[in-house]
Amino acid sequence: MKEKMQEQDRSNGSCLLTIAAAYVLLVVGISLLPGRLPYEMVREHGPIETLSAAGYFYFCLFLFHFNSIGAVQTSFAPGLFVFLLGLRELDFHQRFTTMGVFKTKFFISPGVPVVEKIIVTILLVAVLIYGIIYLRRALPTFKGDLLDGRPSSLSIACAVGCAVLSKFLDGNSEIFGDMFPMVENFETFSITVEECLELFIPVFFLQALLQYGRESVRRYAAESAVEN
Repeated sequence: MKEKMQEQDRSNGSCLLTIAAAYVLLVVGISLLPGRLPYEMVREHGPIETLSAAGYFYFCLFLFHFNSIGAVQTSFAPGLFVFLLGLRELDFHQRFTTMGVFKTKFFISPGVPVVEKIIVTILLVAVLIYGIIYLRRALPTFKGDLLDGRPSSLSIACAVGCAVLSKFLDGNSEIFGDMFPMVENFETFSITVEECLELFIPVFFLQALLQYGRESVRRYAAESAVEN
């Protein structure tokens, strides 16, 4: 058992180092592009943001496929929340609303119809309540799996970490001016770091799903061997 845990720790560490290296190479590679190309890569609705949204939708497709073939058994919630994250990445809600719904201005602006505010509030509250119910049910198991070093739980934790860190960096580009004085345009560099972090959120989710699938198959095989 101890050897198995040590092997799992080495595997987790190797996987994280590989992803961290890929992230650093991506940030450096974009930053070294000539002219306005770095900005064009990470601008709003640019290639990196589009890839992030695609990652969320790929996760949903894989989740549906794995559930349909019996490789994993999950509830409806993970797919729903990740799908909503993909829509959020594309600012899809702005196609139907007067302005972005994730800012206080939406709810206090006289330019937004009252009916629109009511509908958006009901939808947001419904998603929030469903999310709280799901988290209360899933967190104890997730915490135990994370403490045990289960790869899929570790990947989910990394995805959450990327989300928190990218949110912290949003609007704090001056940090990079102090940390990297050699960078000519630290605002673009800050956006690059932030957008690449957001890109790796669905990457970690996809990795967690693949790891969870392998864990489920191994567990099923072990249970079948015991029964036989």
